[in-house]
Amino acid sequence: MRLLRFNIVLISSILFITSCEGLLDEENNEKGKFTFWSNFDGPPIDIFVDSDYYGSISTFYSSNPGCEADGCVTVILPPGIYDFQAIEQSNNSGSQREWDGTIEIKTNFCSSLGLSP
Repeated sequence: MRLLRFNIVLISSILFITSCEGLLDEENNEKGKFTFWSNFDGPPIDIFVDSDYYGSISTFYSSNPGCEADGCVTVILPPGIYDFQAIEQSNNSGSQREWDGTIEIKTNFCSSLGLSP
């Protein structure tokens, strides 16, 4: 009898863990990624999506480095159209470059945008 109760508890626990993992996977599957990168050597570039700060681009690449590359900024959001703003941190000349526009996040897909001077 004790063994039967133990098996029931064990099976229930496994089913619960599996169902929770499934929920987490479904939740992640409903999102997409978008990576911002830069193709020139300059000051870090702060990235804002819908006015929320997501990080700074700190590395430049001569061509698209792909999703989630080091030194780039990748946002993970539900599918949709979002406004973005990118602002170069102050450089020695005191001028700052700025970029703005919209990006589209697609489910289970990673898009990217290279910022050029």
